[in-house]
Amino acid sequence: MDALGACVSIVCLFFLYANEAMFGMPHYVLCNFILIAACLATYSFSCYFFKPKNWGLYLFIIAILNISYCLFTIYHLVQNAPSITVYGFVYFVGEVIIISLLAFFELKLSQKGSISL
Repeated sequence: MDALGACVSIVCLFFLYANEAMFGMPHYVLCNFILIAACLATYSFSCYFFKPKNWGLYLFIIAILNISYCLFTIYHLVQNAPSITVYGFVYFVGEVIIISLLAFFELKLSQKGSISL
């Protein structure tokens, strides 16, 4: 689920990149978001296909990375607030809410797996 969500984010972010004036987030920030989402998708797909024994730890890691992505998004939303349009604000706040909910679910689920650091 996480990997597919990251892929959806990548597609949406490319749309935002192509329509910067409509959303207001600078291209260089959107490129960073796309790169991060691609890395998270790769990590999630890898975990899915390799099925590690200590899956709780890997799920915990992706949850923390998702939370970090949300904080990074909030930071850039605040830093670029003067140029962000209503559409951009709605998109990024919505993305943060969805990813935060997913990360909360992942944290809860990771407790069921064996976590040993």
